[in-house]
Amino acid sequence: MTRGLPILNRVVVKIGSSSLCGPDNKIQERQIIEVTRQVAALIQQNVQVVLVTSGAVAAGAGLLQEKVQSLENNQAAAAIGQPILMGFFRQYFQAYGLNTAQLLLTHDDFQARRRYLSARNTINYLLNNGIVPIINENDSISTEEIRFSDNDYLGALCTNLVSADLFIILSNIDGIADKNPLEHIDARMFEALTVENLESLKTRLANEKVSGPGRGGIATKLEAPLMAARYGVPSIIANSRTENVLPRIAQGESLGTIVSPDATQLNSWRAYIAHALKPKAMIIIDEGAARALKQEKASLLASGIIATQGDFMRGDGIRCCLPDGTEVMRGIVEYSRDEITRIAGCKSDEIEDILGYKHRRGVIHRENMVTV
Repeated sequence: MTRGLPILNRVVVKIGSSSLCGPDNKIQERQIIEVTRQVAALIQQNVQVVLVTSGAVAAGAGLLQEKVQSLENNQAAAAIGQPILMGFFRQYFQAYGLNTAQLLLTHDDFQARRRYLSARNTINYLLNNGIVPIINENDSISTEEIRFSDNDYLGALCTNLVSADLFIILSNIDGIADKNPLEHIDARMFEALTVENLESLKTRLANEKVSGPGRGGIATKLEAPLMAARYGVPSIIANSRTENVLPRIAQGESLGTIVSPDATQLNSWRAYIAHALKPKAMIIIDEGAARALKQEKASLLASGIIATQGDFMRGDGIRCCLPDGTEVMRGIVEYSRDEITRIAGCKSDEIEDILGYKHRRGVIHRENMVTV
């Protein structure tokens, strides 16, 4: 059976630690050989490939004397393992006449718009010069505040970053199932899912855990194809050990689970606001403001603000929530927390008298927000 895919000019392939490691959670060189062979086959078909890979911690962990699991241990293992991992990829891609480049990113690189655009420009330049960009989280410096939930999430962000046509997640399972197939022999695999199907499944599997060296639960793994779908990009989740899986997927063969893109897709800017920003603060709004934001697609005005939580400056990402904590939207704020504290509940024509100035675009302009 075949499935219809868009014309593939550019693909993001995410390969997980479970696909590169054996049962002992150590890197298996033959798996890297196989990944490079298949990526090279896609490139020979004039498909540009961005490879998002895990495995640095696994590659370096065996060289540490201290085996205690801690943030510092993982950071040190990543620092040791990343050049080992890149050495493997460089060696085996060169066998196909391909050169590689390394990009190590944290969530801060996506949150800071200038760095986000710089990363995009670099990746585009590499691809257009026939270089394979290999992206990993910068685990050697990542802390809980700036790390991604896992590299699936990073891969989804890269899908929007580089305007890919398809997002492929290679894992140790055959696709998305109604329960964890590694734990339940009666798990039923889905051939295709919509955004609505996937959101429902994510809620139902919220407490399921994954097996192997990766981090995050099943629900975390489902968030990445959901993100890509909202960008208007299909995702395919498939087993990395399926023979010749990448070329067969590119040829339209029905392998793994495909998640169809959302009809009401986000444009690149709103996708950036929705997922690349990591809001650390909150504006509490009233019911009237919430209705205006959702139903009338209005900008957020000071008159609908009740209070703030957390510190922020103009240009930061902010969550706007009802008093009970329900998130209504998120966006980029035009005022600092101190300024909003002074003008909360005021009419727009009163702001200039209070602050001595006023931004014409409201507290958050409708072009700089995404409702949730």
